[in-house]
Amino acid sequence: MYLKRKIDTFLEEWKQKSERNPLIVKGPRQVGKTESIRKFAEKHYESVIEINFVEEPKYKMIIADGYKTQDIIKNISLIEPLHRFVEGKTLIFFDELQEFPEIATALKFFCIDGRFDVICSGSMLGIHYKRIESNSVGYKTDFDMYSLDFEEFLWAKGYEKSFIDDLLEHMVSVTPFSELQLSVYEKLFFDYCLLGGMPAVVREYILKGTFEGSLETQRQLLADYKEDIRKYADGMDQARIINVFNQIPIQLAKDNKKFQVSKVAQGARFRDYRGCVEWLEDAGM
Repeated sequence: MYLKRKIDTFLEEWKQKSERNPLIVKGPRQVGKTESIRKFAEKHYESVIEINFVEEPKYKMIIADGYKTQDIIKNISLIEPLHRFVEGKTLIFFDELQEFPEIATALKFFCIDGRFDVICSGSMLGIHYKRIESNSVGYKTDFDMYSLDFEEFLWAKGYEKSFIDDLLEHMVSVTPFSELQLSVYEKLFFDYCLLGGMPAVVREYILKGTFEGSLETQRQLLADYKEDIRKYADGMDQARIINVFNQIPIQLAKDNKKFQVSKVAQGARFRDYRGCVEWLEDAGM
């Protein structure tokens, strides 16, 4: 089951441009980046070459001869001769960019070459861009993707544009809802707040029609996020960043929304936790 997303419209508009810069889709893990790109690619391209740098680390060798398009194409073909590079009808999709951010340097050359469309996708990119020699400034387009917002959740539930427009109009004009409308809208919004917007959780809820399994999926996603912190944060900062990550929902639940470092751990001081919140922000978490 594919969940309609706002990136779908963005990708269609990007494809319609006569001069398209390579695209980098950034966002936290598990928000649906790869799924949306694959759906778009199947619709628009004769040949789709997907390279996942986590599943296939051998492709990190494709820049061995430099960053020029012809050299990278040659090396991709050397690794997998069945890939077809049809000029004007091929999308090259570099997934899990955080594992090999150096490939972003090649986007300038793909842009100048112009024969193939290129989309990159990855999480943790705010952390890893510092490893890139030159991230092709001026030769790429960036798109930030997040979990489903409330409008996308309503799409998943099957509500049409007219329904959503009417809901928005009432809110903008401060027009009271009828008793029935208020009852329906409140339930929808409370369901959204309970589920959150992660596609895996929402999809399971839509397919089953219940909250069965939602909590387990949410817990697994949180565990995956913490694993990313352990994998990508340096040194002793890992424990401090996880402490801050764990404290965010607890402190947001209080009337005073100011985040207090002193509450993160016993004896915690600001200077010890300097940069932890910023790391989580850069990581898209």
